[in-house]
Amino acid sequence: MLLDTVEGLRLFHARIVAFIESSHGEGVFPAETSGSPEPYSEFLGGLRVKKEAEEPRLVLSHDRWLVLSGSQEALVRFSRELKVEQDGEHHHWYSSPVSLVIEADESWSSS
Repeated sequence: MLLDTVEGLRLFHARIVAFIESSHGEGVFPAETSGSPEPYSEFLGGLRVKKEAEEPRLVLSHDRWLVLSGSQEALVRFSRELKVEQDGEHHHWYSSPVSLVIEADESWSSS
């Protein structure tokens, strides 16, 4: 699950779009890992995104990061799922072998 406030997801969306439009082949987006992950068992390190000419693929790496790879078009489709307008709104990114729920939760805070 990718969980943040509406504003946090808007900012993340802008960062992902900037990466997609750049000439960089890989983007690294560390997660906020302070505080408690409850009700979940752990925080993951973040999201690594790779531009590759293939179908989108999301995996959990050995070092506990999510790694998303795909064509530029697939990454644009992913970025659209980060756009949320209100608290409680959520979207699903279906991929193989891992899928992702993206949710806005105003009660979620790293502090």
